[in-house]
Amino acid sequence: MPSPILPQLSAVKAILLAVSLASTSDIPRLRLLISHHRTVFTPETVLRVLLFLPETAPPQSYLPILNDILAQQPLNFEDESLKLDTTVVTNLSEKSAKAKVQRLLPQLPSCDTPVDLVTAFLTTRAELIDAETGALSIVTELLLSFSALPPVQQLYVGTVQVLYKLVYEFLREPTPDLATFRGLQVEEALEVLIVDPDTVVRDLKELVEPYLSARDTREWRHVWARLSALPFMRVIAVINEWTPPEEVREEWARWAMKICYHCTERESEAQVWEGMHSVHRRIASLLELPEGKLIEKVGDLGERENSLFAPSRATLELLDVVITSSALLGRPVAETVRIRLEGVADIQSAVLRQFVRAGTDWNIRDDASWRKIRDSARWLRKFGVLPKLTAEDAERLVLAGMLAGTRFALVRDIYVTNTTTSDLPLEDVEKCVLAAFNDFVDNATNGNKTRGRMKHALQTIRTLYPHTLRTPALERANSLISAVHALSTYHLPSTHNIPLLPVQIRIHPDPLSLISKLLDSNPRSFLKPDALITIGKDLVFGTGSTDPAVEEKILGMCTEAALGEEDFETAYAYITSRLLPRANTSDEARSTLWRTSLLAGRFGSSYSALAGTTPLGPAALKLLEQKRELLAWALAYCPPEAAPDVLAQWRRNEEEIEVLLEREEKAEEEHAKLGLVTARRASVSREGEAPQSLFEVARGAARVWGGSSGRGGDAGGWGIGGGGGGGGGGGGGGGNESHAARERKRDIVGGMVTRGLAGGLGWVLGAQPNIDEGRG
Repeated sequence: MPSPILPQLSAVKAILLAVSLASTSDIPRLRLLISHHRTVFTPETVLRVLLFLPETAPPQSYLPILNDILAQQPLNFEDESLKLDTTVVTNLSEKSAKAKVQRLLPQLPSCDTPVDLVTAFLTTRAELIDAETGALSIVTELLLSFSALPPVQQLYVGTVQVLYKLVYEFLREPTPDLATFRGLQVEEALEVLIVDPDTVVRDLKELVEPYLSARDTREWRHVWARLSALPFMRVIAVINEWTPPEEVREEWARWAMKICYHCTERESEAQVWEGMHSVHRRIASLLELPEGKLIEKVGDLGERENSLFAPSRATLELLDVVITSSALLGRPVAETVRIRLEGVADIQSAVLRQFVRAGTDWNIRDDASWRKIRDSARWLRKFGVLPKLTAEDAERLVLAGMLAGTRFALVRDIYVTNTTTSDLPLEDVEKCVLAAFNDFVDNATNGNKTRGRMKHALQTIRTLYPHTLRTPALERANSLISAVHALSTYHLPSTHNIPLLPVQIRIHPDPLSLISKLLDSNPRSFLKPDALITIGKDLVFGTGSTDPAVEEKILGMCTEAALGEEDFETAYAYITSRLLPRANTSDEARSTLWRTSLLAGRFGSSYSALAGTTPLGPAALKLLEQKRELLAWALAYCPPEAAPDVLAQWRRNEEEIEVLLEREEKAEEEHAKLGLVTARRASVSREGEAPQSLFEVARGAARVWGGSSGRGGDAGGWGIGGGGGGGGGGGGGGGNESHAARERKRDIVGGMVTRGLAGGLGWVLGAQPNIDEGRG
């Protein structure tokens, strides 16, 4: 039976009784007990007791108590109809009751004001309700009753309402309970709030913004980090679709610009660049931007406070330029901005060259594509990230690309025939043309100018030459092409029998030596001296060499090649008809003349002819006479130190003539014995035609030592005109006329040798000639 009167209980027993009443939701009797034990039930103790209310208890049932505490009003309550049953604590000892109170009564944070105390209770109560029942609707009802209190409002908006939406509106599973959620760090809570990339914008607006509204704005850095982990195009969508709170917009803009600079996305590049431009436009539309300062250094792009990320008109304009340039160059924005701010002219030039020649099919672009590339290159230099290049630098790089891409008609249209469309003078165009020409030649595998890279090399110089410019450099390039093309028709191997490449010809240190190699590798090629002379002149001029004696040297090479291939008649003709006329005007001709004459004088041996039948004799005699003539020219033009070698060969030649004549005489005697008509004697044996001995020649030389003219100087006036008609004829019908002609020629040759001795052997012996034009 309840006690008819309210007994006075000890403090600990009163508290235990209050706990019992709260646990059964008996709010009236609880209020009655509190009003009769005011000294025991301080506001904190009351609130600690209220935590024993069942979690499903309607908040309205205990709101009056909370309101009185907030108002700092006494908790008076009188109701005579109510009786208290104290039996639950009557039989407890004080010690036991005290132990139970200490064990059961929960603690609340220490608070200085009633507002803080009630807020602490409401927070703890909300957590208990959610933990036991998950009924966030009850929590909501409880907190909304005190929404006028800022801490409670923050608790409701930033935590309870967010968790409520996760559970009841977004049906997010799993979801942490209220106590756990409140205990999460911000970055951990964001992992709960932002999960699905497709709902990020909604989550930011309805979850993250309320969640962070009660927190320091610096906590938004965790949001930027969380968003940065999303796919780039999703981040772009978030930037464009979500309007951040005004207090964090500057920080949002800094993050958005940083995202662009850190982007390394490679998929769907066109969308990426457009997405970055949309970021630029979005920032400009949301913020009132200051003018800002021009940025001069990139700095550390990983640093949050980098000046590139500070939103201003200057940094946004730079970002826009860098994005457009990156789209053209196909480079990350971070790399492109460094090229703009820190790249020297050489680096920017290399970047533009790579742009002009980007892609595996750059060299097969059509004219429209090249015009677009040129326009882009000019923009990159003038407005983009290559400001350290001059207009001429950009045009040169584009022109070089067009030439390498074989767009010759386009080059003429832009850079040659319509110079108002270009910043390049013709002199610079010529330099680019010559550089491209060398590239084609150096990469050609065949010298034929009608196909492959040699054809492109020819087309390259044809953009200017010969109709627009005829400079020495272009003339040299044209000559080089002609020479290389002509050489390609011959077999001209290099080492390991591999054909000589055009580049090897272009850089050859001794281009004329290639003619010698050609003669060695191509039999009978010496029969075309004029063609080889043309090639040689083109070679020397085309490779930038200088040699005024090309013709004489090549004639000498052809003569030596003819002798090497046993063609004495051709060698004799080259010496007498091509070299001899030049001997008085060219040192090289004189040098070549005496050397080739000596070489021809050593040609073969008449003994091989003498071993045959008698009719071979006249041919052998003709050969010996031609050799004697050539040796006379050798003696006339050789330097003094070479005279002994020439004279020694002369002596051997005379000995061979003597042997030949002896054989002829014996043959005639045998024919006479047989009664045969000796018709051949008239053509072979001549009166007074005995060979001149070296001593006879020497005696003649001695006679002119005191009155000889200079060496070789009078050779042209000795009656031998240089034609190839010095040889004797064959057959018995030569008659006296042929005999007389041979006599005259033999006298002339003897005179030449005599003068040669005077100028050669005399000098060797140390004699001092007495120049006397009156002596013969």
